[in-house]
Amino acid sequence: MLLPLVQATENYNMIRIVLNIALYQSIWFLSVLGGNKGAWAGLLLLVIHLAQSRCRVVDIKTMTLVLFIGLLVDGILQQIGFFSFRVPGFPIPFWLMVIWLGLGITLHHSLSWLKTQPLLSMLFGALGGPAAYWAGARLGASTFNWPLPTSLLVLALIWALLFPAIMLWTVKIKK
Repeated sequence: MLLPLVQATENYNMIRIVLNIALYQSIWFLSVLGGNKGAWAGLLLLVIHLAQSRCRVVDIKTMTLVLFIGLLVDGILQQIGFFSFRVPGFPIPFWLMVIWLGLGITLHHSLSWLKTQPLLSMLFGALGGPAAYWAGARLGASTFNWPLPTSLLVLALIWALLFPAIMLWTVKIKK
């Protein structure tokens, strides 16, 4: 008798996870391909997410934390000449800020399972971080100013340390 209810709940949760992933990817593509203009549409998607989120306050706190980290990390990388952007901005372009905000909405939703998995979180960061930057560069949003293998290795090291730390901090953000 309870089995259909449990299955319906599991299906509903899976749909929410898939929608969260699709939302982040939409924000990423809008921002990377559309620059600052596309990022405004990404911001609209973030507002839609927040309007329907069950943990709006936690999402806003997480988005703020992640944006601060992005400003710091990518701002430093841009200042040392690691990469440059098609659409400039200081400390980073607006479109990149929106991507960092978008990442923030995944941490309590589609990526929440990584909160208790530090080694998987490290692996996820080491692979996913550089892949996202490289994809953005391949789509023309940025340029690596260092040799590609070196750039990818530096990003892998940064994200292998950064992503588990971010996940640890998100655990401390109270609902």
